[in-house]
Amino acid sequence: MKQNDDIRSLYEQHRDRMLSLARYLLGDGEESRDVVSDVFASLLERPSADVSHPASFLLMTVRNRCLNLLSRKQMKERVHKLLPLGEPAVDEQPQDDQLDSMLHFIDTELTPQTREVVRLRFMEHMKYREIAEHLGISEAAVYKHLAQAIRKLKQRFNP
Repeated sequence: MKQNDDIRSLYEQHRDRMLSLARYLLGDGEESRDVVSDVFASLLERPSADVSHPASFLLMTVRNRCLNLLSRKQMKERVHKLLPLGEPAVDEQPQDDQLDSMLHFIDTELTPQTREVVRLRFMEHMKYREIAEHLGISEAAVYKHLAQAIRKLKQRFNP
């Protein structure tokens, strides 16, 4: 219970500065509140750590979470540029059949490593960093595998 009281006290003391920093970095009030809430939720989940400068620690944590969020957004934008999602043409097969065709293509035409990266990213919803650690490759390699898979899918299904 004492830990919860300590975290509540930290929240009341540093919330405004943390929100200001998050709003400055993200430009969005809703996302800023989410980031600050996530920081305090993570404090509740982990065992108490001895932090000599809590204000600096909290601001640095907010900054890092904001930068991670921005990085994920940029990566999503890059992927969407590689594979724009548009309205299907009238003469194309129904979406379910096309999805089945894409899944079959992924299973048969992609290399095992690329297939695993695609599976972890889109079915397991893992982050690039998590995939890299899981497979023992770099984040750049994860991006290259995904870009290669998307490029091949575009060539096959959106000529």
